[in-house]
Amino acid sequence: MEKQWRCTVCGYIHTGDNPPDVCPICGVDGSFFEAINESSEPVSQEKPHTEVKPIAQDLTPEEEIRKSLYRISYGLFIITAQYEGKDNGQCANTCFQITSDPARIAIGINKNNYTHELISKSGCFGVSILDQKGHDLARGFGYRSGRGINKFEGVNAHRGENGFLLLDDVLTTLEARVIGQLDAGTHTLFLADVVKAELLHEGEPMTYAFFRASK
Repeated sequence: MEKQWRCTVCGYIHTGDNPPDVCPICGVDGSFFEAINESSEPVSQEKPHTEVKPIAQDLTPEEEIRKSLYRISYGLFIITAQYEGKDNGQCANTCFQITSDPARIAIGINKNNYTHELISKSGCFGVSILDQKGHDLARGFGYRSGRGINKFEGVNAHRGENGFLLLDDVLTTLEARVIGQLDAGTHTLFLADVVKAELLHEGEPMTYAFFRASK
């Protein structure tokens, strides 16, 4: 029988040989997990544990910044773009709503990425919102460049009204047109109006913490 680990902050139960790197519910790291005695009764995941474990203070300022940033909650998305017949997509964790009227979002894309080039030239992009079963899509559109390979090979996708490909096996898709951008050093923050959306499937959205804890 595999071991079970309980988050001492929120009560989430993880099954595996080791605790997860990050709790997919509250975002704390693996040091906050305790092993559950096999002989004890199962603990309900819905019952929160009120005890809060203090964090060790022997960290450098840089380590504290890095660990603090891990606490920020992110989703996981596939950002797609197309220009002059060339398609590409990438996994990204920075996509968020700015306003609801008009419907306006922002995404952060690394300047070295092929998707960045296509968005800059075309002025539009798509967002496919992954569910909690989207691990293979996250891996397939991450970790490698689309300049030399076709990331859409073997992937169920359809072409949106603005020309770029959108994934089929996701919760929802958005089509957006860029209205502004901000230089953020290694990345560009693209501000865009949402011009079309599709609701495809029911489910829970994938978060970066859940992906790391369950990959």
